[in-house]
Amino acid sequence: MTATTEADAESLPEPEPWTPERVSEWNAYYDVYVMLAALLLAFVVSAVRVDENNPLLWTHLKTGELTAQQGYPVVSDSFSYSETGTRWVNIPWLFQWSHAAIFRLVRDLVPPDPADQTANQASAEQLAIGVLIGINALVRLITAWVLLKIRRPGPGLWWSAVCVALALGAVVWPARILPGGIAGPGMVAPSTWGMLLLAIEMLLLHRAYNEGRRGALYGLVPLFLVWVNLDDSFFVGLLILAAAAVGRVLDGKSAVTLVRRSASSLTDDWTDEQKSLAQIRPVSAAAGLLVLVICIAVCLANPSTYRVFPTSIAPLLSPFGPRTEAFRFSEISYFGKQIQKQFPNDWYWFTGFYVFMVAIGLSSFLLNARRFAWSRFLPFAVIAVFWAIFMGYRQEYAIVFAAVTAINGQEWYHDRFGTQGRLGLLPALWSTGGRLVTLAVLFFCVSAAITGWGRLPDELRFGFSFDANDFAFEAAEYLARQQDIKGNILNTTAAQGDALIWRAYPARRTFIDSRNVFTNEKCEELRRLRVAIRDDVADEWKPALDHYDITAVMIDLAGASGAIESRSSRTYKQLTQSPNWIPFYDDGRVVIFGRADAREPDLATFKNYRLLPELRAYRVAQSVPSADRPPTPTSWIDDFFKNRLAGRPQTHTNAAVRWLQGGMLEGDQPTLPDPARCLLAIREARTALAKNPDDWFAYRLLDAAYRSLAQAETALLSGIPLDRQNQSRVSALVPNIDVLTMRFKQRVTALNYAILTTPPPKTPDARRELQALNMELFQLFLRAGCIDLARDRLQIFLDQVQPGDFPSPEAESQYRQQLEQLNQRVKQVEDNLMDLQVERQAGPVEKAIAARNQGAPGLAIGELEEANRGNMSPLIVKPQL
Repeated sequence: MTATTEADAESLPEPEPWTPERVSEWNAYYDVYVMLAALLLAFVVSAVRVDENNPLLWTHLKTGELTAQQGYPVVSDSFSYSETGTRWVNIPWLFQWSHAAIFRLVRDLVPPDPADQTANQASAEQLAIGVLIGINALVRLITAWVLLKIRRPGPGLWWSAVCVALALGAVVWPARILPGGIAGPGMVAPSTWGMLLLAIEMLLLHRAYNEGRRGALYGLVPLFLVWVNLDDSFFVGLLILAAAAVGRVLDGKSAVTLVRRSASSLTDDWTDEQKSLAQIRPVSAAAGLLVLVICIAVCLANPSTYRVFPTSIAPLLSPFGPRTEAFRFSEISYFGKQIQKQFPNDWYWFTGFYVFMVAIGLSSFLLNARRFAWSRFLPFAVIAVFWAIFMGYRQEYAIVFAAVTAINGQEWYHDRFGTQGRLGLLPALWSTGGRLVTLAVLFFCVSAAITGWGRLPDELRFGFSFDANDFAFEAAEYLARQQDIKGNILNTTAAQGDALIWRAYPARRTFIDSRNVFTNEKCEELRRLRVAIRDDVADEWKPALDHYDITAVMIDLAGASGAIESRSSRTYKQLTQSPNWIPFYDDGRVVIFGRADAREPDLATFKNYRLLPELRAYRVAQSVPSADRPPTPTSWIDDFFKNRLAGRPQTHTNAAVRWLQGGMLEGDQPTLPDPARCLLAIREARTALAKNPDDWFAYRLLDAAYRSLAQAETALLSGIPLDRQNQSRVSALVPNIDVLTMRFKQRVTALNYAILTTPPPKTPDARRELQALNMELFQLFLRAGCIDLARDRLQIFLDQVQPGDFPSPEAESQYRQQLEQLNQRVKQVEDNLMDLQVERQAGPVEKAIAARNQGAPGLAIGELEEANRGNMSPLIVKPQL
């Protein structure tokens, strides 16, 4: 046996020796996985829902529809009444037309409901937007793939993938992850396509100036022909091309080192093609300048011809123009005063981020000083300066950063360590261990982007849909239906204008929206007008509104209630108390005020729909839609996916809060919610639940409204007037369950769903709020005599208790004693049911009746469910259930 084993061992082939070639093969094998992980990350962080950060998409889609209808691009402003007929240099018309065509094609694929032609419209739009989001994510993925092609032959794919991940994937910043990397998360916008074209430009410049391929430069000509009709970043592309061409002039004869390798770097493992490529002569400086001139000329081939250049240059010249208080976020400088005003507490993080990222790019040039090239450095320097001046150039910087940092790092590595694999323990730990760590970090970022880990409420979320709650669609549709309002509507935000264009055009036009057709002077005019309206200075706002024939004003109150001090809420309170304005519409996100001096029929409409509690609750008919499904309870999955925790309540809950608080504050206390206000708050909360059945905040508002309504009804039945003097008496009343049975059932239902849909608490305050809900439901069950349900709710309450939640040990002991007493009473009922089954051979229905009569409806429900599973007659079981 031993001899046979030794013979078999001698016959086995010896393991292949570990050579530099095998090391290179294994490294290249792992590099493919790193590359795929980087591409996956770029796709995931770009597959984000369309939300309030991208309202311009709706204007793009509407413009694309008009382009398809009229057969040529839209070049004049027909959307606004403040700039009607103004020449509109609409550069991304190709993006608008193509995306509108795709949107319409996918939307029309959803079959309409024969009974209601509009029933499936919302789902059809969701599907169409999801397709556009998928296309956008694929474009970002292709952009990442193009950037990965900017590299030398040989090892270095790992480093290139890391650079691309920093540019388009994610950046780890103190205590959180920034999805989207330097460029930020991808949005369905022309800029996404502009990034792709800029990446292709960098690839062509690499092949021309780093590899000596003369034909690559001429590929820029058709590139700019498409670019100038797709995105206004084409001008940045021209500047980068100009910088590269000038850099080639400065390189002079030293450009030979970029396309030729020294004899010591030519190894035997190189193919003939690679060796011949290393001997190619550099592209001449004249060729780059010639292509630059041709590309500039090609950019005239667009509907606006030469006007695209002043429009693209205008943002760059804005710092040298007249100073205004109105500015766009993308035009904020990292080193200006505006960023300190916009972010007074943490502006230095933004500046530090810029300095750190630019320092990484500059360090790559210092590291690769042996192969320094002006044709590579000047494009980086130009875009770094632009990014310092305007934060909006982060996407362009990300592309240039990934291109130059990847090639600089690879060239340095080749010069320092060569192209062959390295043997030894430390090189193995660095190459294999480093790649594994990189894979772990990339997949962690992917999981964080999908689950929403560390995401702030106002940041983009992963998904292939949109939430109408993020846009002023309801207000726009309402205004489109109101034919009796003949005057113009002043929208006070650009996002409101985009919603009006999408939902209300051509019935309604805008004062301003997110397009680039509006000058800084027009934005400043809107700012001054908003200040005048906020302070209700009629001598200032009246002439301006009369000039534009404006009879109503939209105030954006998303996320702001009457108790929250903000600019919009201060405007709301001022106008609510002013005799010059009549509030007549409130959907939670937008409140619309009509002028008290408006002409007819506008004024009659404002008065007929005025936001008076008695008028709106008892005299204005308004149907409340029903939810299309029951609420989804929270589960363990919500501990990992943070979308529910970080999601915002449906905006109709803001209107409910304002009704409960009386619309404004008197002193330090809200006005007493009378029955009319309670009914209106219930209506708004139910509307919110019809749009989002999982809105836990709406259920809490329902509970509060039903509780206040029951107390008010109890006060009226007791003969107590509902005024401020009796507020404390009314608040102390305990409604009679036998008299107000319906209110009891409504409160129990609202509380139960509020508890079921509340996200897992992550803070002590959130945990105490959930404990309060369970305690309130426990007290309701106890007052109703439902001992088993009260026992279960008290048990849940005590299970959630943490040290320090009770004011004293005696209080906790009292609740635990009460739980023990309830357990004994429930045990007694269970014993009685068992005796009933043994002595009288009682069935589930008889036991359920007995349990209910003894104050144990939970046990009764269990018995009836068992009877239902036992195929007992539904005519008997269902009514009992």
